[in-house]
Amino acid sequence: MHRVFTISDTTPAAASTAVSTLSVTGLSLFPYLRVDADLIGATGGTLDIYLQRLIKPNAWADWLHFAQLASGASAIRYSAIACHALSTTITTNNRGTDAAPGVSLAAATFVGGHPGDVVRAVYVAGASTSAGAAITIDITGFGQFR
Repeated sequence: MHRVFTISDTTPAAASTAVSTLSVTGLSLFPYLRVDADLIGATGGTLDIYLQRLIKPNAWADWLHFAQLASGASAIRYSAIACHALSTTITTNNRGTDAAPGVSLAAATFVGGHPGDVVRAVYVAGASTSAGAAITIDITGFGQFR
């Protein structure tokens, strides 16, 4: 059995850090997750896209930071697999809040392991960004727990 959770959004149209208004809930029901992201660069500036996991109320940590997209970068698809297995990599990772995401994970880095129940997207649009980009991130849960 599987279920697809989708974040379909537009990134900021000016230089800023923004938390998506869309989050994914219910991931803890699935032992295996696949992330498939269709991304495109914003106009005028770089774009960083993070997925953060909810640690506890009002406490978020970076889970995945896609490779930074250059201004106007062509569409690209990234994929990653996560499960309840432990991660074997220790990495620097700040902690953010509901209002202040505190992103810090290096570009093109995936912490690994299962994120828990809730994931959100965070966008960092670089200087000179003048138009956002339409992105879609699908998280597919497999093998639902009973």
